[in-house]
Amino acid sequence: MSSVSESGALYVGVDGGASKTVVRVEDASGRSLGEAKGAGASIRLSVSDAWAAIMDAIARSGLSFDDGGRTVFCGIGLAGTEIKGAYDRFVSAPHPFARLVVKSDAYVSCLGAHGGEDGAIVAVGTGMVGYRIEREDESRAGGWGFPHSDEGGGAWLGMEAVRATLCWLDGRESPSSLTASVLERFDGDRDRLVVWANAARATDFATLAPLVVEHAQQGAPLAAKLLRRAAGHADAIASALGAGREASGVRFSLLGSVAPYLEPLLGDFWRRQLTPPKGDAASGALRMIRRAVRGGVGSSAVT
Repeated sequence: MSSVSESGALYVGVDGGASKTVVRVEDASGRSLGEAKGAGASIRLSVSDAWAAIMDAIARSGLSFDDGGRTVFCGIGLAGTEIKGAYDRFVSAPHPFARLVVKSDAYVSCLGAHGGEDGAIVAVGTGMVGYRIEREDESRAGGWGFPHSDEGGGAWLGMEAVRATLCWLDGRESPSSLTASVLERFDGDRDRLVVWANAARATDFATLAPLVVEHAQQGAPLAAKLLRRAAGHADAIASALGAGREASGVRFSLLGSVAPYLEPLLGDFWRRQLTPPKGDAASGALRMIRRAVRGGVGSSAVT
C-alpha cells in the first residue's frame, strides 16, 4: 500500500493527551506543513469526543480532505489506550487516513524524547507515567488513570491542594498561602469549592497544579512538600522501569510542564541519568507512522 503513494504522501502526528491535543503535519521529506493545538483527547472520557478533538486540531493545522487525491498517513499517541474497550472503539471508528497507527501517548512521548532510539521517560502532565523502549521490548509504570493512579501528576497535585484546603477549613491543618489561594479561586466560599471538587475531573484538578508550583517557588512549606512528594513518585516510577540501570545504558528523560520543578528534587541517582529530550510526543507520533508506512520494526499498526 505505502510503496505506491508514500513519496507524495502527507504525514500527521498527533499527541492526544488528557489536557490538550497537538497535531503536526509534514510532507514525505519531513518539511513541516502545519501545526495546531486543540482540546484534550482522552478516550477514558469519551471516544467520540477524542476523535472530534483530533479532527478539529487537524483542521486547524490547515490540512483538508475535501480536495481529494491526498494520501494521508496518521500516527496517534493517545491517552487512555490501556482501556481496551475504548481503544477498540476508537480504532474501529471510520477515519479518512490511508493508514492509521494508534499507541499510547506515553509510547510516542518516549519515541520522540529519544529520537526513535532506546530510552525511558517519566512524563508529568495531567497524570504521571513512565515508559521504556529497549530494542523490541517495551515496559510501562503508572499512568493508569486518576484518582486510582497518576500520583505525582498535575491532577494529583491539584487534588492534594484541595484536600489540604478542606483540612485547613476544618481546623485539621494550619493555614498556608497555598490553601488560601485555592479558596480564593472560589471567592472564599467553601461550599462552592466542595461542589466543584465533587464534580471535577482530572483535567479540572490539574488546573490547580500551577498554584502549587507558584507557591513552592515562593518557599511555601506545604507547596514545597507536595512537589517533593511528586518527585518521590517520579523516582519510584523510574525505579520500577529500571530506566537508569548503568548496565543497560538506557537514557532517561523527565518530561512535562512540571518537570523542571521536579528535576532538582529527584534522587541523586536518577538525576545523574537525565538526558534532555530530543523531541516531543507529536514528533514521536510522526516517527511512529513513518516507520509503519516503511514497514519498520515495532510499528503496532491499525489500518
